[in-house]
Amino acid sequence: MIIDDITNLSKYAKVFGYLQTIQNFISDKNSDIASLKSKTEITPGIFVTVENAVPKPVEEQKLETHAKFIDLHYIIDGFDIVGWKSSFECKDVYKKYDESKDIAFFNDPCDFSIKLVRGKFAVFFPEDAHAPLCGDKPLKKCIFKIRAEILKK
Repeated sequence: MIIDDITNLSKYAKVFGYLQTIQNFISDKNSDIASLKSKTEITPGIFVTVENAVPKPVEEQKLETHAKFIDLHYIIDGFDIVGWKSSFECKDVYKKYDESKDIAFFNDPCDFSIKLVRGKFAVFFPEDAHAPLCGDKPLKKCIFKIRAEILKK
């Protein structure tokens, strides 16, 4: 997992080159991210969606994992409290892995939570079980989906 301010994303691109594509997309004055209405492919293997969400209370949110995609959550407005636990420690299955949606849910308690505020981002790798969309106020966020196979190249 990586957590930082979006202005520092390019620093991580030195290690994870695909992050530069996301940084370029966010920085491009012609891309109005906040107005995206549906899943958009920004380059082969990297997609973005924008969510306007009313979060759930922390105690109602489930941990989720992905096998095929890395998530990058970027907060446009408001805040998101995201729980975390190593996916290797998740044992209490709520919904088994759905390959078509690349997601599984767990009832396990989070080890800790982070509060992502406007301008912050978090990257969740397949081994990062995470419980997003927790809080008490509406928020707007981008979720970038990056094919995990990019890490193998």
